[in-house]
Amino acid sequence: MRPDCEDYFRGVSSHGAPGSMNLNPNVRAYLDAARDYLLQRHDRSVPARELNEQHAEMIDRLVRKLFRLASDPFLADDPKLGTRLAVIAVGGYGRRELSFGSDIDLLFLYRGKPSVYVETVAEAVTQRLWDARLVVGHATRNIAESMRMGREDLPTLTSYLDARFLIGDPGLFAEFDRETSAYIRRHPRAFVDGKLAEQHGRHVRKGESPYLLQPDLKDGVGGLRDYHTALWLARALLWDVKRAEHLRRHGLVDAEEEAELLQALDFLWRLRNQLQRKGRKEDRLSYEIQPELAEFMGLSDTPELLAVEQLMREYYLHARCVQRVSQNSASRTLERLDRRRERRSKPSYPVAEGFAIADGRLEIPRAEMLAERPLRLLSVFAVAQHHDVELSLRAQGYVRQHVHRIDDALRSDPAAADVFRQILDSPLRVYRTLGLMNELGVLAAYLPEFAHLVGLWQQNLYHTYTVDVHSLFLVEQLRRTWKGENRETLPLATELIREVRRPFVLYLSCILHDIGKGRGGGHCQRGAVQVPGIAARLGLSSEEAEMVEFLVLHHLTKSGMADRRDVNDSRTIQNLATLCRTRERLRMLYLITVADIRSVSSEAWTAWKRSQMIALYRNTMEWLETGAEAESATQFFIERAMRRAQQTQGTALELIAARDIDVSEAELLLDVMPRRYILDHTPMEIASHLQAALSFLAAGGEVGVHPFWPDDGSRGFWGLVVLARDRPGLFSAVAGVLAGCGHDILRAQVYTTRDGLALEIYQVRPPAGGAPEAELERARIESRLIETLKDGTPPPIRRQLRERPPEGAVRRRAPAVRISNEESDFYTVVDVSTNDRPALLYDITRALTGLGLEIGISRASTHADRATDAFYVTRDGRRVTDPGPLGEIDAALRSAIGDTPERAG
Repeated sequence: MRPDCEDYFRGVSSHGAPGSMNLNPNVRAYLDAARDYLLQRHDRSVPARELNEQHAEMIDRLVRKLFRLASDPFLADDPKLGTRLAVIAVGGYGRRELSFGSDIDLLFLYRGKPSVYVETVAEAVTQRLWDARLVVGHATRNIAESMRMGREDLPTLTSYLDARFLIGDPGLFAEFDRETSAYIRRHPRAFVDGKLAEQHGRHVRKGESPYLLQPDLKDGVGGLRDYHTALWLARALLWDVKRAEHLRRHGLVDAEEEAELLQALDFLWRLRNQLQRKGRKEDRLSYEIQPELAEFMGLSDTPELLAVEQLMREYYLHARCVQRVSQNSASRTLERLDRRRERRSKPSYPVAEGFAIADGRLEIPRAEMLAERPLRLLSVFAVAQHHDVELSLRAQGYVRQHVHRIDDALRSDPAAADVFRQILDSPLRVYRTLGLMNELGVLAAYLPEFAHLVGLWQQNLYHTYTVDVHSLFLVEQLRRTWKGENRETLPLATELIREVRRPFVLYLSCILHDIGKGRGGGHCQRGAVQVPGIAARLGLSSEEAEMVEFLVLHHLTKSGMADRRDVNDSRTIQNLATLCRTRERLRMLYLITVADIRSVSSEAWTAWKRSQMIALYRNTMEWLETGAEAESATQFFIERAMRRAQQTQGTALELIAARDIDVSEAELLLDVMPRRYILDHTPMEIASHLQAALSFLAAGGEVGVHPFWPDDGSRGFWGLVVLARDRPGLFSAVAGVLAGCGHDILRAQVYTTRDGLALEIYQVRPPAGGAPEAELERARIESRLIETLKDGTPPPIRRQLRERPPEGAVRRRAPAVRISNEESDFYTVVDVSTNDRPALLYDITRALTGLGLEIGISRASTHADRATDAFYVTRDGRRVTDPGPLGEIDAALRSAIGDTPERAG
């Protein structure tokens, strides 16, 4: 039963000093009852808009009651005071959009000068709301002050547009409303431009896309604030616009848009109410809360999609609707505003296919044109792209209405394939054109294999965007590279893309590279098997079709090799060369891999990733250009290694000499180093390592730690050279200390000289918060490592490992262990894949060294919540080949990673 505010204040008298009575029990009891009532209705799926309005009405009743209790003693003495004060709801409360965690924003508007009456009543009302633990924003001003504040502060002025009279003098409110309206109408363009700039800034802060994986329901693109902005812009032109229905009444949206908008708003408000049901002011759909929301919305897992993926797909469709309809309304408002200013329209002129350009936009003169010739549903985008103009809102509406006319006949029409190829090969607006085709449903209709990617969310912490947006963004990344915009960050890709003979093939591969997702595991294989059918429809040559299929099938291969393999290992190079076979394939694979990584998220393309990708490409290209002609691969790599070693050692010793270091001592140290050491490093790195090693030997210490930055000056990762007398468990001890200090190991290379000196080189990512101060970090790591090597892992490090929480929730996924003797001529390669957590590498390396294995190379790759680590190991200097020891390795590793406690958000 709906609680009646009056029932909770029976027997409460307004006599006595205002604010002197203890009303907190009454207010709290009423609010608790109101909240219980609203939650029950929320759980029974009452429309969210109705619920929000009921919430606002219940607060209205409370504010009015508190106002009367505070003001009646004054009015009893002087009734004229009633014309000196009005209480006004502003902001979301003024719009009657109260979610469970919303603020209560009040304006106490008084006439003339402030008085004891005004100040006492305002304080009594707000204090009692605060005492009841409501979040109250309030201001006490007269009209002149209010207008001055509005002129100086756009958010304040905007809040006045949502003002709603609650109690007090209605005439005072009417005067305030007239003043606000008059000011807006005198300066409509300034207000509109200010709101559009504000919206743009908000979008930039929140990610500039509705397809983020942890979107903001209120301030994100396609969020509630976009809808509010459309209302505010309309109010600058038409003062009585306060709801979505009013936009339709004034022709700013059509009937279909209104219906879609109302449905989308109800979905967003309902999610927001559930987010805030515990009273927290929360608008972000974080990973941790999404499963709970999916359950609340009645969704359950299916073989194709998890419940949370279904929830987020529905969210994206609704957010896209809010974005589109709000943009359309805003555009129509601006058109009317410009006409009011008597701006002359630019002349209209005809273009291809019967279309026309008017006011800088492509128009479709008649909707029937699309029915008469459905090919125009594609050619309209090509024509707009050719003339470098947008489609008008009316043209977009016509396309959306007729998109169902794209059928199998059109999909197989060579003329349609020519238009699509023209769009991808154009030097203009490729990404924007594809984005609009996706927005209007044309891309999914023409490429039905792409349709299920629209709004497809992936339940991991690695990707930033939905699959459809991510796929199109690959095209944009490559377009920017082709135009030279990425020359500083992608010098190799900028060079290679100029050599691409068929950009259509590369861009089509980008669009299709993830079409196997959302259908279960193995998306590369699932996607590749769909390519021949698509290629046949689009009229691709057999060579083009093979290239697209190859890129879809292997778009993760090169990245995986760069992450988990030694990019200088001859077997790694040969494997990639055998896979690619031609230089063009290698070039195209590099480009799509780089675009894929950079389109995942801003954090995915690290300096370390870049260095490994470039090295693997150059090594493999060298083999394809010259190695394949050698009499034997073994002979080629031996000769190559000898040349490189001789050149590298000579340059390194020159650098040593330039540093005033004894070259003869450096030569002696190089003589006892493993042969592969010189091949693994640049001359600059070797010179730095030797300088550190010679200093360590001269000092006679137990452990030496020397930090360094990458040669390219980047700060995405930094390095540590660790020197110590070799002993079992040294690597795992270092891994434990680094984990305890908050560092993630990206790569480790371990070398032991013939006289027992261990040289371990680590590339590490510093803790969140930026690069460390190198000398302070060196001292901290060195002191902890000395303690550790003296008597095992001491209690302080154990506590550090236990207490440092993982960043974000860990998803439950089956761990995997793979052991191979086919990936290297000198090592057994062990791959471990599991949920990431603090000290994971420490546990794995301790298990390996506990079996008497020597770790020569470690490669660690962490994709947010998933760790995929590779270890190149030997026992007594040889690969492990016997089934018994291999089984022991597998069991020990599964034990090390399988006992890990899972954490859910």
